Amino acid sequence: MRAFRLGRDLAVRHAVQPGGDLTPVLESLGLEVVPWRFRGRLREVIFEGAIGIEESLPENWQRWLTAHAIGHHALHTGTSFYLASWQWVNRVKAERQAEEFAAGLLLPPQAMNGVGEARLAARCGVPREKARWALEKFGSAGDQER
Repeated sequence: MRAFRLGRDLAVRHAVQPGGDLTPVLESLGLEVVPWRFRGRLREVIFEGAIGIEESLPENWQRWLTAHAIGHHALHTGTSFYLASWQWVNRVKAERQAEEFAAGLLLPPQAMNGVGEARLAARCGVPREKARWALEKFGSAGDQER
């Protein structure tokens, strides 16, 4: 839950509203988003201050992946490049943390209070499956301290 709280703290510090602009967060961290046409399974990458996002994805997915990449930048600087198959455990943990960070940054607890996944996704500009996951993980009442 630490990653969620760090994302939430950053959202509060930069007054990120549900569905709002992430530019102030990106600028404060010295990051920029670069639309890119990836081949294969890659959809986002962060390297030397640039977040490459697959340009053909819907806006809600680009938003989520941007927040996910910000999470990697904030939590895993210098430790996110995996070359050996034995490193899968670290990669799984890092991906989970980046997802929790993205939820904290994009889904304020009050937005999760008593709403369904479709409404939460639409209000916060995130993919419906991510809204469903956040509601399951953090609770429909927005209780992140569980």
